[in-house]
Amino acid sequence: MSGSQKILVIDDSPDMLKVLTLLLTEQGYDVLTALNGQLGLHLVDEHHPDLVILDLSMPGVDGWEVCRRIRAKLSIPIIILTAAHVTDEDTVRGLELGANDYVIKPFKNSVLLARIRNALRWATPESNGLAYDDGTLVINLNLRQVTYKGEHLNLTPKEYDMLTVLVQASPRVVTHRELFDKVWADSFHRFDVNYVRIFIGHLRKKLENDPADPVYIHNERGVGYRFQKQTTA
Repeated sequence: MSGSQKILVIDDSPDMLKVLTLLLTEQGYDVLTALNGQLGLHLVDEHHPDLVILDLSMPGVDGWEVCRRIRAKLSIPIIILTAAHVTDEDTVRGLELGANDYVIKPFKNSVLLARIRNALRWATPESNGLAYDDGTLVINLNLRQVTYKGEHLNLTPKEYDMLTVLVQASPRVVTHRELFDKVWADSFHRFDVNYVRIFIGHLRKKLENDPADPVYIHNERGVGYRFQKQTTA
């Protein structure tokens, strides 16, 4: 049972909302529903759900825009629902905007529930959202905000996801493959270590005074990367 975890389902199909409400309620979740993107965004602001299940194809404010707006201010898990006719490129677009996972309709209940449990496990348990704060670098997951020396860092969704994976795993080394799987959702991309290396390079340029001599993100040759936490300034 999930206790009082709250899930918001945003889908323009009343039948789908009924099915998911019954399924999730039986699993012990508190369920909120919205028939359109605008109402969904309102419920996010009002109720602060623990996870959002989001249909991509909706009239008006579509799933991509809903995902973008949620991710601009919150780090809550987002699972995209896609129809079988939706192209891989469309689903990848949703993931690039910050969605955590996807499920293709029609789906098995067991698959969706497993994806939900996995996404909630990765959600931060800290009530204040602070994943890291050394006085210089501050990472707030609730606000999905990273500041360095008091200045907001403009990270792309992939850069942000990569940084949070490294921070939450610290001091453990995160392998290239693990980073790729967690950040790129390898159902849509073949593993390529160059994806990881390129984005690590971008991240270091924004995060390190000297990217060639990093303080935070260290390379473990042939294995992956490790985030080195610093003492409080």
